[in-house]
Amino acid sequence: MQNKEIGVIGLGKMGRNIALQMLGKGYKPIVWNRSNAPVDEAVRSGAVAAATVPDLVKRLKAPRVVWLMLPAGEVTNSMVKELSHLLEKGDTIIDGSNSEYRFAVEQHAALAAAGIRFIDAGCSGGPSGALNGMSIMVGGDPDAFRDLEELFRNLSVEGGCAYMGGPGSGHFVKMVHNAIEYGEMQAIAEGMDLVANGPYKDLDLQKVAAVWNHGSVIRGYLMELTERALSKDRRLGSIEPYVEDNGEGRWSVQCAVDHGIPFTVISHALFERFSSRSGERFGDRLLAALRHEFGGHSIKGSR
Repeated sequence: MQNKEIGVIGLGKMGRNIALQMLGKGYKPIVWNRSNAPVDEAVRSGAVAAATVPDLVKRLKAPRVVWLMLPAGEVTNSMVKELSHLLEKGDTIIDGSNSEYRFAVEQHAALAAAGIRFIDAGCSGGPSGALNGMSIMVGGDPDAFRDLEELFRNLSVEGGCAYMGGPGSGHFVKMVHNAIEYGEMQAIAEGMDLVANGPYKDLDLQKVAAVWNHGSVIRGYLMELTERALSKDRRLGSIEPYVEDNGEGRWSVQCAVDHGIPFTVISHALFERFSSRSGERFGDRLLAALRHEFGGHSIKGSR
């Protein structure tokens, strides 16, 4: 793409690092965030600050590209509505949040009448991936993807970006990805709970995770994060066994029900998160720790 100016709205854990990665790849992010501190940090690295959302749009050259990295739900919905009154025909909104996939379908249809393109980009990799290369699942018009393919590939790891299909497909695939993540995390948590509380009471949990992560069938990123979390606190006593869910698991389970798809493991993992909120199990402490390790999600301190 010839136009290297990209508007970035939302400089949280992911958005800030996406803007920084854009700078490293030769793009010129123009940034806006509700609070000033992340904007100031991005400006020190070379980004351009916008005073308001209208100011951000004004600073961009047509055809404009605005990347949203905001919390899913009303915050993103309101921003898309505001941008719909500011952007023009040929401009593009990229929603990189974990929005429900049907939201993308609705917004694509609503914006098409004004000639504004809407792309749903499911982004995986956490803050580290946002800075160093993500996995990006893209949905929307194929022409819009082709026009912005260079941007997506520059922000992803090699082989980590692909066009999924029509409107909503990127967020749908990311939703299922996150649901699988629920199941994998639950399996690790339950296995480590047995190691911690089974017949051998003196096992070094960090050492177990480390050896599993070298050559075993279950090695991988989540096991690396398990080892990292346990290296900081061998019994995770500082973490309350309270595990949040951010919506993708619920949406996936409901979608599976709607389509008659067996979803046993992931449904169990979702309901286990509900049960964690009144229990005191080690496995729930590990689930909470894993969410913090890979995504920077908040954890509750032990009472």
